[in-house]
Amino acid sequence: MASESVGTAIIVIAGVILAAMVSAALFSQVSLMDSSMRLAVRSAQNRLETSISIVLVSLNTSSTGRYFVVYAKNTGSRAISSSELTQTDIYLTDAQHTVLTTYSSSEGYDKWSYVETLPNGVWDVGETLVIKVYNSTSFSIPTTVVIVLPNGVRAEYVYSG
Repeated sequence: MASESVGTAIIVIAGVILAAMVSAALFSQVSLMDSSMRLAVRSAQNRLETSISIVLVSLNTSSTGRYFVVYAKNTGSRAISSSELTQTDIYLTDAQHTVLTTYSSSEGYDKWSYVETLPNGVWDVGETLVIKVYNSTSFSIPTTVVIVLPNGVRAEYVYSG
């Protein structure tokens, strides 16, 4: 009789320990899924609030070569930080070439720089940026200019001279 009570007590204790382990494992997985879902929702919200448009593109010539001047407007509902801007890619493409240009505060081939119309370190809603895109390739007309922000939002403009 005592051995049955001890055996039952051991089984009950083992069951409680097992239930606690399973619930702890499930709780951590649910917490992980919750965090992942929150990040996904925040990322989707960020993309929905972000919108840009290329208003005008012109081709200029200087002593250092030809470069595109791109006028881009923040048409979204949130400001875009300078750190996001410096991570932005600008692509130039024609029928034969595609070039990726990356941000640089100084001039250089396959680089781009910008000037804010309201110099406050943020691309505000409704603000137009003046972007200079320097390239080492002679593009034929038409040339497509594509701006891609770090969150994947993009704008495209076909320059036809």
